[in-house]
Amino acid sequence: MARKFLLIDQSISSIAGHYYEYAMHVLEAAQRAGYEPYLATHRRFAKHSSHSPWKTFPIFRYGYWVNPDPGRGLIGSVLAFVAWLRFRYRLAYNFSLFGLLWAVRHRFSQFLLKQQFQRNQLVFLATLIPAALLLKIVRLIGLILIFPLMVLLFLWRALRKTLLAGGFPKAYVASLLSDFEDLLWLKNELFTKRNDYLRWWKEFRALRSFQADINRLLNEVQVEPGDIVFIPTISAIEFMGLTEALKTRKPGGSWHLLFRRDIYPGRASGYGQHEWRVGGLRNSLAVGKGKIAAQDVRFYTDTRELSAQYERLGIYPFHTAPIPHSHKPALDRADRKAIRVIYMGDARGEKGYHYIPGLIEDLWNDYVLTGKVTFHLQSNFNIPGGEPAAAVAREQLEYLAQRAPRGAIELYMKPLTSSEYKELLLSADVNLLLYDRENYYARSSGILVESLSAGIPVIAPANTWLSRQFDEQVVRWRRTLAEQLPVVRRAQFSQLRWQVHGDARQNPWQGSMLQLRQGATCFAWTRPAPQSTHLLVRLACDAGHELKLHVDQLDARGTSLGATARLIETTAAGIAELIPLDRAAVQLWIGLTPNASNFAIGEADLHYVRVEGDALPPLSAVGTAYHSLSDVAPCLRDIIDHYDHYRESAKAFSGPWTDFHNAAGLIRALEGRS
Repeated sequence: MARKFLLIDQSISSIAGHYYEYAMHVLEAAQRAGYEPYLATHRRFAKHSSHSPWKTFPIFRYGYWVNPDPGRGLIGSVLAFVAWLRFRYRLAYNFSLFGLLWAVRHRFSQFLLKQQFQRNQLVFLATLIPAALLLKIVRLIGLILIFPLMVLLFLWRALRKTLLAGGFPKAYVASLLSDFEDLLWLKNELFTKRNDYLRWWKEFRALRSFQADINRLLNEVQVEPGDIVFIPTISAIEFMGLTEALKTRKPGGSWHLLFRRDIYPGRASGYGQHEWRVGGLRNSLAVGKGKIAAQDVRFYTDTRELSAQYERLGIYPFHTAPIPHSHKPALDRADRKAIRVIYMGDARGEKGYHYIPGLIEDLWNDYVLTGKVTFHLQSNFNIPGGEPAAAVAREQLEYLAQRAPRGAIELYMKPLTSSEYKELLLSADVNLLLYDRENYYARSSGILVESLSAGIPVIAPANTWLSRQFDEQVVRWRRTLAEQLPVVRRAQFSQLRWQVHGDARQNPWQGSMLQLRQGATCFAWTRPAPQSTHLLVRLACDAGHELKLHVDQLDARGTSLGATARLIETTAAGIAELIPLDRAAVQLWIGLTPNASNFAIGEADLHYVRVEGDALPPLSAVGTAYHSLSDVAPCLRDIIDHYDHYRESAKAFSGPWTDFHNAAGLIRALEGRS
């Protein structure tokens, strides 16, 4: 009898979405490896069960993100209506004209002074100023209407002071006020902590529900030695429910738990100051350790950065598992007339959907209207009505689609099926991954894995897990620019006079190495080469460090013409940054600041290059990583203008990339064979 492979994903509620895609890749690989595949899902998946090729159990009432239905009766209707009102309020407050006025009501004059008085701004102000006057009139009317109430309040305060003059009235009124204050305290206590109470009650119900659902599932699917149970997304609450369910059961197969969410905010250098945030998680994992001592339970994350985070808890060893989202490289389109740019996933702020309208407007005249690029954007919401920013962005995109040439902007308003999703992905020439930098410092992206495995160039934020996957290829390419571009002058770091900020006596050089100390800025002054247009900075150092690179350009009077400050993560190939130079710059201030640790720089040089017109070669390889949102449009222009280079480098990268990230590799890892 074949061994069983049971995948439990309590968040799968339909055949559309990334959770089901993940399960599909894993179960197909498990089946190829000789296992009998089973799938356990959220209860809402019941109506889609007929589409699943595996034996499916729609059991779970709660999901990682999917809450239980509020019900179809009166309470459910009221809750749905309240949620709709709250959404409309947030939408109006954040994005309406009067919402803007209310936000700046106390500093309206400063707000006006900061506006750029261009034609479109003047049209906007022609509407804004009358609306501001109307708002002030409404506020004045409101003040007049509450004037009688203020008079009554004044009389009450006068009477209260009279009663508190002394004697019996004072003591009696004091006792009444004391009781009243107690009631106010109780009210404030309940309202202040109501969210905490509600969250605790919701988590407790989710814990018990997960425990009951696991027991029910294990009663239907007998897990025996040699079987594998895999939970690809699990939270601390669900882990507690799982341990409660397993503590009384006999050992069976092996349990494999994958934690995919970051637990420390920010970057690794700041984890120490956020230990207080993970105390509850650490306790939950520690308490569960004794309950599952008899079971074979193993713990995973899907990035090295996440594994490092969970290892800090000191409870269990965590292993980094491959990500199974992989596709064979798509065939090049021989009829390519326009570059197809896609956005995949729900339309939400965390994934940067609301930045796309501005990006399209930036490329409008030169690329959209000329037919050089088309946009194909998945635009379904993750919640009813969508997040406010995403809802507004989708309306803007619908308006742009009406103005654009036919087929230039295509919006997918409904969730995509697996086949539709795969078709859209493999039709892409560029994939936009404008993800939140903080949230994805350590977290993975299945869409990035799918894109890179298919040889599709991507645009991603710098200093995140996404950009970290191809950073080394980018640096290796940029180091070759010194041979491709006309170099006006070269300078070694050793030829500059380096100093340590705040300590002029300290010599940062030790032998042939420039020693950098955490938090201390090492800097030097130099003059740009005449007629140079760009500065290429190349550094050789160990991988795994963070460095802040500062370049300030000054004119003949010592006035700053513009400063560049970039946080850079070092790679095995070192660092290579290309910085545009201002023609009026006569002096440069170059600063290097280690962000999290001491390290040394070996071979390092500056190349002043001159590029005329559109002769600039591609600035990256595989994909591009942007440091600020203003860089996104130039990054996309670079890919469009040099698409053959990006496509070839992405295809060359996809081979080694999929050697690790593939579904078969994940099955081997769960079996302990990787």
